[in-house]
Amino acid sequence: MTGSVSHADGLMSVRSLLSFAKTAANLLIALERRGVTMHARIDHAANAAAAGFQLRPNLVFIFNYPEAEGPLLAQCPLMGLDLPRKIALREDEEGKVWISYNDPAWLGQRYNAGPKLLSLLHAMSNSFTGIVLEAGAKVSPVRAR
Repeated sequence: MTGSVSHADGLMSVRSLLSFAKTAANLLIALERRGVTMHARIDHAANAAAAGFQLRPNLVFIFNYPEAEGPLLAQCPLMGLDLPRKIALREDEEGKVWISYNDPAWLGQRYNAGPKLLSLLHAMSNSFTGIVLEAGAKVSPVRAR
């Protein structure tokens, strides 16, 4: 990756240097290393194919880490609209692989979180950076402001 990072309204997208399959495998390993609870792996391309549509490879991983998200939901129940956390993995028309997610720090802004929750959300952002790097990105994502 040569610095292909984009963000808008908290959406982070980072390009992987690896193939779609290798990035997906690395992403699962990175999540398992962190002890998250994996709730779902949604294969949008397979679901579309079953309905007669063709999509490029497109997966969404839905997971959580209750020890981190519990305090957030206790103080801000509406944050449940954005939790559990999700990472999208897709291949674009040029065959480039992208890892995308909502920056947890941005969620703090969205829900007007106080300083204690903001600290936890920034730690979650750092965790996402590690996950993305382990999955195949070469540069760290830039936090949305």
